[in-house]
Amino acid sequence: MYMLIILLTLLTVASYTWFSLSQTPRVSDMYMFINSETGLELSTDPLADEWVLQLDYRDMVRETSPLRPITWSNARQQFYAADYGIDGRLIDYPDWQPLINERNANKNNSDGYYTKATFYARTGQDETVFLSPAVEVDEGINGSGTYVIGTPVWDGQNILHNNGGMGAECAIRIGIRIEPVNLAGEPTGAYSIFYIYEPNSDRHIDGSVGYTPTPSIDATATLVPERNLILQSASTWTEAYPVQRNVVIHELGDFTTDVELFSLKSGQMVKIDIYCWLEGQDVDCTNEIQGAQIMANIQFATEPDSQSGMVPIDEFFDGYNIPED
Repeated sequence: MYMLIILLTLLTVASYTWFSLSQTPRVSDMYMFINSETGLELSTDPLADEWVLQLDYRDMVRETSPLRPITWSNARQQFYAADYGIDGRLIDYPDWQPLINERNANKNNSDGYYTKATFYARTGQDETVFLSPAVEVDEGINGSGTYVIGTPVWDGQNILHNNGGMGAECAIRIGIRIEPVNLAGEPTGAYSIFYIYEPNSDRHIDGSVGYTPTPSIDATATLVPERNLILQSASTWTEAYPVQRNVVIHELGDFTTDVELFSLKSGQMVKIDIYCWLEGQDVDCTNEIQGAQIMANIQFATEPDSQSGMVPIDEFFDGYNIPED
């Protein structure tokens, strides 16, 4: 069982139109842990002498990196940011700005748009890896598996929690690129596949429900082929009874399908790139999102219905540590 935890705090998000910003969002806290209990070893360096069972996202991503609305072109295998004319109007694609990882990922300046972490995985046994479904544990007080949820923010004056996500949890995307490499970390050319995980796909900031496909600038109905799109219903939380500052009750979303990410035989290695961004084509990427705080918990399982060995998110943090409003 393998686990990736990402805690995102977005200070501000999109304004007016989905690509126009009045203020720059930043990742002020981003935690990622990958936990292995069945032999998957991890490293940020394919040539490292020592491999580990757990990695910290902060070692791979600059914590002050901004998240600006962008979109993915599957035809060009590249992110794009919109450009505007001198009159302030959105210029038609394809005259948008192409983004490259070396210039635009993990940068804390005007060139920064998204985050990217790269690590390698190897195993001493044959394994097939899936995204693990989300489950509530401890009667919903904690959660395991894969989900993205707005952080509950404590309001001490009114004795309740506010949704720190502000709807940004509906516009976030997590991209997962899998590429086999040799033991030196060089691509084998076998394949390179890009998945997009869309959490909360049936919930919208205007209160409406139901899945709305995110159209691509490639003139396709979805950002990637449907077989590479990982959809999940909404994950939410409600107050405990009686209300408690450090306790909320989670109700976590379901995947529409199980998705196999990759298979490894003993002695093989893959490179895994994890991207986080705000999807500008999403109907929920609007100026209504302010001060957004999002927690993402991504967990890998060797079987699509396997739940044993899950590690609740609170075991990596000292309690829930719910922020104050």
